[in-house]
Amino acid sequence: MLKRIIILTVAFFAISGGMSAAGDVVGTSSDGLKAYVDKLHSAGEQSYAKRQLADAMDHYLEGLRISEKNGFRLEECRIYIGIGNLYSSQADYEMGIRFYRRALSIAREEHDRALENKALNNLVGASCFAGRPAEGKRYFNELCANPERTTEYRYNLYMGKGLIASNEKRPAEAVSSYLRAMAYARTHSLTGGYEEAARSCLAQIYHDTGRKDSALWYLKLNEESARRTGQNDLLVETLKHQAEIYSTTGQREKALGCREEYIELSDSLYNKEEFNKMRNSQINYEAQKNENEINSLLQNKQHNESLIALQQAWMISLAVGTFVFAVLLFIVSRQKRQLRQAYNELFDRNQTLLAENAPSKTKPVTDEETRDAESILSETQRKNILSDIRRVMEETTEFCNSDFNIEKLAGMIGSNSRYVSEAINAGYGKNFRTFLNEYRIREAMKRLSEGGIYASYTIKAVAESVGYKSQANFITVFTKVAGMKPSIYQKISQERRNVIK
Repeated sequence: MLKRIIILTVAFFAISGGMSAAGDVVGTSSDGLKAYVDKLHSAGEQSYAKRQLADAMDHYLEGLRISEKNGFRLEECRIYIGIGNLYSSQADYEMGIRFYRRALSIAREEHDRALENKALNNLVGASCFAGRPAEGKRYFNELCANPERTTEYRYNLYMGKGLIASNEKRPAEAVSSYLRAMAYARTHSLTGGYEEAARSCLAQIYHDTGRKDSALWYLKLNEESARRTGQNDLLVETLKHQAEIYSTTGQREKALGCREEYIELSDSLYNKEEFNKMRNSQINYEAQKNENEINSLLQNKQHNESLIALQQAWMISLAVGTFVFAVLLFIVSRQKRQLRQAYNELFDRNQTLLAENAPSKTKPVTDEETRDAESILSETQRKNILSDIRRVMEETTEFCNSDFNIEKLAGMIGSNSRYVSEAINAGYGKNFRTFLNEYRIREAMKRLSEGGIYASYTIKAVAESVGYKSQANFITVFTKVAGMKPSIYQKISQERRNVIK
């Protein structure tokens, strides 16, 4: 119930004043680029504080692009924490955990204890709120084993201990930890939501254990603090919690008053469309990054293949006797190893994409299916149709039937083919045939990789199992999507499974 408050405070979201990302990059030197990244990071935090989620994500992603390109690892780490906070503030803790883990990995590689502890602290809270208390406890133990001489670190330990005790159903220990955190924040003048976070946790514990008067006491203190300092996030959650308590104790008028105010505030703070824009920006960035990496691997593979062909032709023309033939074999063997390495890297890249399960997006296409078509769907209709399409394509394997077509897909979601065609083109930038091929090839890669009943399948059988009547057509499409022929992909998969055995 009070997860958003705790994430916003325990995560230590700090706003840097007086900084803006407006303007050009201050210079092309390393220091100049780092300064610009710092401004982008600061602008992202300021936008986040104003609940301008899409703007915040855009600032973070621009800073991330520059950091990744120039090897600014610590800046990259801070941005990952910021993106994790964006998702966690909207209760998407799984995505928050994903970015906090990236930040933790970089902080440890760079031996930056402060950033490592910040990532660990956020992972404690996000893991607990995501229903993964065992992971939260593991991260908390790692945080305890990494001491830091700051007031925030000590406060984190109190709050983390309280969260773990609360998750393990030890309310008395949780209350003790939260009281110590609250007293510590007050004694050390920690501002920005520290004391309020402890009060929120205390209110929740008291509410859960039936001590509603005590819960209301701390909620009232937080309400006064939120109104005085303008912390609307805190005010929304506090009013919501009060309304629940008043309702259970029969105080209907007070419950109604709190409910009306927090609903009005929630509408202004938590904009679903803003969250979707933020999420789409991040997904598109990841998709473009993955596409660039695949293109790079394909270019390396093509270069190696060209090099092999050139060297083989040269060596064959000079092959005189056993010595020359031995030299030729040596060079060919070496080049084959390089080609094999390229295939393995491409295979790993495809496996990563399968694990992330993020549909790719491109610029809208213009073909016979979509050319000259005027928009016939509203934004809401398009989003609803895309949601239904994703459900069918990701939760069923109907698309593996050879007779699956756009009319059948439209029928399954209660729509028509024209609407489905426009939604796919506008949402994914591709026509239905390309969209269907990508899903079928992804499923084929899974079946070739996972083994099981498909381990003994021929390429033709695998092609038929995902809906292709023509083996030649399947091989052409598979090679275009995966960057290698299905027979090579199958061979690498079998070798990987044998190594595991």
